[in-house]
Amino acid sequence: MPATEEGDHLLVGREDDIRKLASRILAGGNHPTIEGDNGIGKTSLLQVACYRLRRDFEAGQSQALFIPLRNLFQPNEASTVDEFIKKVYFEIAGTIIEEYPTLRKHASKAPDIKEIEAWLTSPILRSGGVNGSFFGVGGGVSRGASANGGSGFADLGFISTVDAWLRQLFPTVQAGGFICVIDNLELLETTRQARNLLEAIRDPLLNRRGLRWILCGARGIMRTTVSSPRLAGRLSDPIELAPISHDCVADAIRKRIEICGQRPSATAPVGPETFQSLYDILNRNLRHALKSAQDFSFWLHDENLASGDANEYANLFEVWLTTQADQNHTQTALGNRTWQVFDDLAERGGRCSPGDFADFDFNSTTAMRPHVKALEQENLVAISAEDDADKRRKTIYMTSRGWLVRYARNGYQPPAWTRELARL
Repeated sequence: MPATEEGDHLLVGREDDIRKLASRILAGGNHPTIEGDNGIGKTSLLQVACYRLRRDFEAGQSQALFIPLRNLFQPNEASTVDEFIKKVYFEIAGTIIEEYPTLRKHASKAPDIKEIEAWLTSPILRSGGVNGSFFGVGGGVSRGASANGGSGFADLGFISTVDAWLRQLFPTVQAGGFICVIDNLELLETTRQARNLLEAIRDPLLNRRGLRWILCGARGIMRTTVSSPRLAGRLSDPIELAPISHDCVADAIRKRIEICGQRPSATAPVGPETFQSLYDILNRNLRHALKSAQDFSFWLHDENLASGDANEYANLFEVWLTTQADQNHTQTALGNRTWQVFDDLAERGGRCSPGDFADFDFNSTTAMRPHVKALEQENLVAISAEDDADKRRKTIYMTSRGWLVRYARNGYQPPAWTRELARL
């Protein structure tokens, strides 16, 4: 979701989570963290929370001005922390230029924009070339600048100059700051790597006036990372993000149809009720359900069937999804014992750890491992890289393909939890 009024309108079922995140940003203490499965909506949540904070400020309902940097940062193990710090400071400078009218109007004291542009377009700064970083950012720095820096970068004092601008713009914690986001921290292979990285940027970035960080991750990485003694007093305990409520799914699709419909007579290929069923079948993963809905829409177009009504589309979708499930099932070759592990995993919600081997009628982790590996090779489950020192990496969970195959094996019924919900 974009950090706009449209994104705010589209984000459904997250009011409590937005309130929690906004309160942590406004508190000005430890930097907020968010933990949740891939595709659950962490980035959309923080985008809309940032939009509402800015809207409240501009409406005079808050005294703190928060402006997100133009790009998110994502893990990339290729190079050094120093390069990441340089990228962050270039992003800050570029955002100051982009948001200069707002900053000049509302901030305590805006820096000279000509000075900023002079730094960003300096031939010296543009001559070095960054070889990568722990984090990559989408897009470049505005007005001809690029995230480059040579050996003279620090000597020229650009970082010190940006720090001075930050102090001018946000002289107190209560004045607000730029919101910086590290997304998908789980892309680093181990918790140790993530912890080492955050500890390395603790003083140069996490302890900087005018910068408010939000860190996002999946697979338990945030819970284990924030426990580092060196990060105490810097990172808050994670906001645990669950899937949006079963009751909110249909409304989320209605909102999208409302925004995207180009004429009153248009009919969505996947309507709210059909989508809710798909969401349940794929075990409440919104990203995966939206992708499947899009795949069906293209299929309708390719087969010259995109001229039906809602009932026709619903019937065609059931046929299409059943066919997809059957094809994936028949293309999967596994032994009976491995299929039993798969079915047992689905019955327990699609998630376990190797230490749960007894629940699958094995007498050791070693005995269970070949079956889990076979499921992984068929893309029915995902497991983390082997790392005996990192318990976070020992989570086994079913993929969207796994849930689709389970749909075929289960008589075209959604997961057990949805049947129980329907009964209640």
